[in-house]
Amino acid sequence: MGENTWLEQQAIERLAQHIPFETDPRTKAELIEMLRGLVLRVGRQVDRAAFGFEASLELKRLGLWDRLGGETNAPPWDAR
Repeated sequence: MGENTWLEQQAIERLAQHIPFETDPRTKAELIEMLRGLVLRVGRQVDRAAFGFEASLELKRLGLWDRLGGETNAPPWDAR
């Protein structure tokens, strides 16, 4: 993973982790749109396995998980 891809993965992870705790509805909506834009722009270059539990839950809740690259298998903690 290149440095830019790593930085974008970190931005996606941090946004996904922060969104559930944001209390202001307008700010929350802006953060969700920012996250969607990042995922749509670079998501296929970022491996799903790079995300932690909380971030993966939020990405799934927002319907963005399938836009990420990597294996289609769920992470080990999400055995369906």
